[in-house]
Amino acid sequence: MKTIDDLLQLTTKIYGIGDDRLYDLTDLFYYQQKWLLRYIDDKKHGRRDSASGKLMVSLAWYFAIISRFRIDLQKLLEKRYSYKCPFCLEIPCDCQKSVRKKSQKTGRPVSGNPTSLAGWQKVIGKIYPAELIEFRNLEILRQQDVFHQTFRRFRQSSGKRNLHEIEIASADYFVELLKIANNLQIDIASEYFQFFSAGCFVCHSTPCECFYSE
Repeated sequence: MKTIDDLLQLTTKIYGIGDDRLYDLTDLFYYQQKWLLRYIDDKKHGRRDSASGKLMVSLAWYFAIISRFRIDLQKLLEKRYSYKCPFCLEIPCDCQKSVRKKSQKTGRPVSGNPTSLAGWQKVIGKIYPAELIEFRNLEILRQQDVFHQTFRRFRQSSGKRNLHEIEIASADYFVELLKIANNLQIDIASEYFQFFSAGCFVCHSTPCECFYSE
């Protein structure tokens, strides 16, 4: 079973050197947003297979961002989403009936935390069941904007920088991606490794040998 770290390691193996040498944070967010919007357009028009591929590319750019900041996504999910929704403290989530805006500690499940990405998809599926989730383009875009703006504030801060805020934004955005994967009924790990099985999706090399500047 593939873990989150397995996907991060694959991304770094293919794109790590190029990402670090060629792109600053603004570039990484630009491409991450661009492929997310392409995914949304394909999903809107019913192009499921094409949409899934574009979601994987957007995910790769997301991994490039959090890798640059050495964010431990597994650890963050364990702290924030291992049991129930951190906002309404319900499982399944009942946020639509709640006016609470800030997250809280959710406690720990007796059985422990999942180690595989598929396991996390199941956990998120229990907290946010697919049948209760209508595909909402604006929700993933809203969460992406929070993710982006939190990093901008961190980089532009002239005082003490709060790394915890970008860690939380990173985890919350990833959970939105897991919701989408559950909605599409795809296994992210399997889809990701299959999509990048030949290396870079543009030049098909590992490490990437192209100067990606679309």
